[in-house]
Amino acid sequence: MRSGDLDEWIRSLVVPFLAQVDEESLRHWRAHLEVERAWSVLDEGRSVGTCCVLTRDVSLPGLADEPCPTSAMAAISAVGVHATHRRQGLLRRMMGAMLADAMDRGEPIAGLFASEASIYGRFGFGWATSSVRLTLPRRTTRITNRAADLDLKLCDPEEAGQHLPKLFARLRLGRPGQVDRNEPYWSDMFVPRTHPSRGSQRFFAACDEGYVSYRSLPGSLSEPTVLRVDDLFGATPEIEAGLWQFVLGVDLVDSIVANRPVDEPFRWRLEDPRSLAVTALNDSLWIRILDVPAALTSRRYRSEGSLVFEVEPAPTWVNADGEPEPDPAAGRWVLEAGRTGSSCRRALASEQSELRLGVADLGSALLGGQDLISRSAAGRVQQLVPGSLLRADTLFETRPLPFSSTGF
Repeated sequence: MRSGDLDEWIRSLVVPFLAQVDEESLRHWRAHLEVERAWSVLDEGRSVGTCCVLTRDVSLPGLADEPCPTSAMAAISAVGVHATHRRQGLLRRMMGAMLADAMDRGEPIAGLFASEASIYGRFGFGWATSSVRLTLPRRTTRITNRAADLDLKLCDPEEAGQHLPKLFARLRLGRPGQVDRNEPYWSDMFVPRTHPSRGSQRFFAACDEGYVSYRSLPGSLSEPTVLRVDDLFGATPEIEAGLWQFVLGVDLVDSIVANRPVDEPFRWRLEDPRSLAVTALNDSLWIRILDVPAALTSRRYRSEGSLVFEVEPAPTWVNADGEPEPDPAAGRWVLEAGRTGSSCRRALASEQSELRLGVADLGSALLGGQDLISRSAAGRVQQLVPGSLLRADTLFETRPLPFSSTGF
């Protein structure tokens, strides 16, 4: 796409999402878009479909008490086809162009946040991270196991802009699944919101080892006041508990909502654990493995072992021209995993496959958040040698569970 076509690209993008073009959306995409990694589908000179790739990296499972390793990731975004041009193979061709571009750049995985969960499995993307939407009544919540109070400072946007990006860059390496944030992302966070429907301005409270970002959601004097936590990160669970305690002390608030990791531990500090209600379980980051050896050797394994596994191709894999090609992740592979390093290679004819799974299921397993045993029970993973399923599940398991707080 040429840089001069950017505003037309944005106007085309909003159509499938039933959104509107306004100055905020124009500013957002002008700052975020990498023009050389954006595509439009044209029909008689008019854009009828859009997609783009953003250059990102993602944290992978690591070892206890060590920062998580990271991997380059092609972050797929803004994928949409106008209703007048559906079922003409345009999505297939756009996906082929984006994944071919990622492979040319040496990115071993691609990731996305799915607008609809039924769309991307056929391209080999697997649900890799989850989040839970938590609701907590502020006025009646009692904490039985308090953390130490933190020396927090309320930051204005300028102060937050100097401190929070560096803090997040360090803290995100404490959990797999976290996508890096670039300067435009942070600029969006610190710019005052112009849409009342998106809530109040953001407030920021930080210390040296953690921070919380929050805002009130829209309401009226006759409606309960809801405080939404956008970010809550600490270097340790104790610091995160201190941040929760701070949020619970914000006045004029009836309830608190937050999207948090599935293994959020704050529940077990409460007098009534039921008061921390899970109101939704959501899929977050979906992963598509493009280079199996690079992806599997970039992460760490907390146990040692080997596995010979067979990856079945995605139902849909095409090149940039929309022509079918062999799936680069398909085939038989040997993983030798250890705490100090690992290797992955094509299996020899003499090496028997122990496990069979689809490329989407391998993508789901990469970050350790989707267990293979459950997928086997659902008929998505086939054990070919007794004992191999438990061994594979143990190899890929990780703690803490992966969590993706940064959309794109």
